[in-house]
Amino acid sequence: MTKYAFIGGTIRGYLLLKELLDQNRIPVYAVILKEDEHEEEKYSILLSELLKNNNIPFSVKKKLDDDDYKVIKESGLDFVIVSGWRTLIDTDINKYIKEGIIASHYSLLPEYRGFAPTQWAIINGEKVTGVTLFKIEEGDTDSGKVFAQRKVEINFNDYAYDVDLKNIKCAIELYLEYFEKFENGKIKYFEQDKSKATYTCKRTPEDGKIEWSKSSIEIYNLIRALAFPYPGAFCFYKDQCFHIRKAELGRNNEKKFAGKIPGRVAGIYNEGIEVLCGEGTILLVEWEDKTLKKTNCPSDVVKSITSTLK
Repeated sequence: MTKYAFIGGTIRGYLLLKELLDQNRIPVYAVILKEDEHEEEKYSILLSELLKNNNIPFSVKKKLDDDDYKVIKESGLDFVIVSGWRTLIDTDINKYIKEGIIASHYSLLPEYRGFAPTQWAIINGEKVTGVTLFKIEEGDTDSGKVFAQRKVEINFNDYAYDVDLKNIKCAIELYLEYFEKFENGKIKYFEQDKSKATYTCKRTPEDGKIEWSKSSIEIYNLIRALAFPYPGAFCFYKDQCFHIRKAELGRNNEKKFAGKIPGRVAGIYNEGIEVLCGEGTILLVEWEDKTLKKTNCPSDVVKSITSTLK
C-alpha cells in the first residue's frame, strides 16, 4: 500500500483528505493548518475529527516544527501531499521521501507563482486560471517540476469561492491521478519555463479597502476576489466599516458623468445602492458590519444620495 503523509488545511485540504479517506487511502501522519484569527471558517476542526475517527496521528499548527520533520524523515514515505498549506516547507526532507513533496497550486504555473493566485487572477480580470500539481523543490517559489495541469474558467459572475470550488474539484482529480500513476509506475514530470514566470505578493485584510477613484470593473473584480469567506473588500460610511459580500455593475454604468464624486451614492433601490466610481458605477447588493456581525442590504442603511462612501 502507498505510504504518504498529508500536510494541509482550509476547505481544499479538507475535501481532498475526505476523498482520500473515502477511497481508503490512509496517510501515516498529518499536519493540519491552524487558521488565522480573522478567518471565520475553521476547517482545522473538521480535519482533526476526520483524523481522530481514522486513528491517524496528527498535529495542528501554522508551520512545521522539528517533531514533524522527524516523523516524516523516519516514516519511509513514498511521498508527501500538500494542499491548503501556507508556510515554507524545508525541501531538505525530499531526500528522505521516494517521490518527494507533491503540492497543488491554483494557477497554471509558471504564471502566478506565490500567494493568493486565485484572488490576484480575479483582481486582474483574468478569464482563465487553473491547477498545477508539482513537486516542492529547492529553488525559486513554486518552481518545481510539474506532474500535470488543468485549466479552469473564471466567469464574469464568479466570486473567488466559486472559482475555488472548481479548482478543488480539479485538484482532487489530479491527486487521484497521481496516486494511480505512482502505483502503476508511470509517474512523469516536466520542467517549468522560467522565462514565462510571474509572481504575486502576500495580501493582508487591509489591502481590501476600496478606492472609489478606480473603475467600476476594477472595484467589481476586487469585491469578487475578496468576498466571504475571505476578508472582504471594504469601505466606510459615517465612520462605520462595511465589508462587501455581493455587488454587480450599476444601472448607469455605461453613462459618462461629466460631474462626479467617486464614492458618492447615485441611486438607492430595493436591491442596493449605486455608487459612482472613477469610471462607471457599481451596485452594492449586500454588505456586512463585522463589528455587529450583521449582514444586510446597503439600502437599509444608506438613505440619501448626498451620502459618500469612503
